[in-house]
Amino acid sequence: MLTERDDMTRGRGVGIVLLCIVLWSPSGAQAQDPQPEGPPPPPITSRRPYRALFGDARAEPELTRGVDFTGSVSRVYDENLLAELVGVSPGTAFGPSGAYTNFVGDLRFVRRGSRLQVAGTGGVNARYYGNLADFTASDYHVGFGLSAGVSPLTTVAVSQALSNSPIFLLGLFATGEPPLLGEPRPPATDYAVTNDRAVSANSSVEVERRLSARALVSATGGYRRSHYLAAGPNGSDFSSVDGGGLYRYRIREDSDLQFGYTYRRARYPGAGPVITGPQPDEHVVLAGLGFHPMSSESRRTVLNFQVGTSLVHLPVTTSTFSTGWQVRVIGDASVVHQLGPTWQLVGAFERSTAFVEGLSAPVFTDAYSISTNGYINDRTDLLASLAYSNGEPSLVSVALSTFSTTTATARVRVALSSRWAFTSEYLFYSYDFGQIPQLVPGLSPLVKRNSVRAGLALWVPLHRP
Repeated sequence: MLTERDDMTRGRGVGIVLLCIVLWSPSGAQAQDPQPEGPPPPPITSRRPYRALFGDARAEPELTRGVDFTGSVSRVYDENLLAELVGVSPGTAFGPSGAYTNFVGDLRFVRRGSRLQVAGTGGVNARYYGNLADFTASDYHVGFGLSAGVSPLTTVAVSQALSNSPIFLLGLFATGEPPLLGEPRPPATDYAVTNDRAVSANSSVEVERRLSARALVSATGGYRRSHYLAAGPNGSDFSSVDGGGLYRYRIREDSDLQFGYTYRRARYPGAGPVITGPQPDEHVVLAGLGFHPMSSESRRTVLNFQVGTSLVHLPVTTSTFSTGWQVRVIGDASVVHQLGPTWQLVGAFERSTAFVEGLSAPVFTDAYSISTNGYINDRTDLLASLAYSNGEPSLVSVALSTFSTTTATARVRVALSSRWAFTSEYLFYSYDFGQIPQLVPGLSPLVKRNSVRAGLALWVPLHRP
């Protein structure tokens, strides 16, 4: 059986090989190629014409340097219906319905140059329960990212994120946009389903090299580790390592072809047959198309879709210590559409093998999400989202069982001044793992939650050039 050191060595080996290919690929033919047309268009972001309204360094792409503080205090009513109806209460704060006060504070900085970009975020999201006279389910997080043009044709980006937070299962939902540079995993105390905590670290690196005016190749690698503070009977750590490469060829100005390969391996804690046998790994081969027409400066659409094959190495039904290969058709699609200067619509679909903390084995999922955000008027903005995921266990012995999870949010903010705003939000969250034994010990198999909050939000620009 491979040890965790072997897992890390194997994953790093994949990353090193791909890194060498990218950095030292032959460039003699490049002198005869036309000048590069520039990188693919950046992700769409809603342009907010009111610089001081709900702004921070991330909402101002023209800002070269900035440091901001954002914070909020809200009163929240949380209704955990299934915990009350069936008596499931994995943590004291998550059983009965009730009210609490939510405090959020984040410090962000950004520096953007022609060849170097640096960004970072650090903050806390805390819940205070008056009936317990205690803070609980708090989330502490910090992230840092750097992107550098090491040569006219090569860009290197690295990021590191750390968090101390409750356990939640947000990795089952699809996301339509990549994370921003230096952004840690979003705090999600509203999705916490237990008072048990995990200390998590997430490291990633990406190297991109342009081969010609139309072609580029990139290599990525990542390592994720979560240490559960309440250890299970078979360990207290979840970890995963991945490495891969992508080749992209621009067919014309608004579209490109994509071909890629990714290797992933995970180690799970908790109970169940998957723990005492070999740990799962996955090989993914994908091909796809990117489409990003621009009808006008304020109306852009970015469409991406990929389809491929996943080969997953997992325990088989007959023996805990015997493994077999499962072949799955996977894919993903996303669309980001700029409705106007301040409105944006994002949709995503993902069919994949999910390696998620909080579960005792991989799961096969179909995930869908849609969201929109923008200004209603000069002083009011709106965000609304809906996400759904269903799937089945990766273990053949329980493959006839299924699970599902849903979340929906709606948030309205009204500016009271250039720095203060009134904010209100509704959240719905549910999941049903009642048919399958995939959760780690301590997590409830059924959750259904409604919460409503209202409060004040503050933005303070601490530094501007």
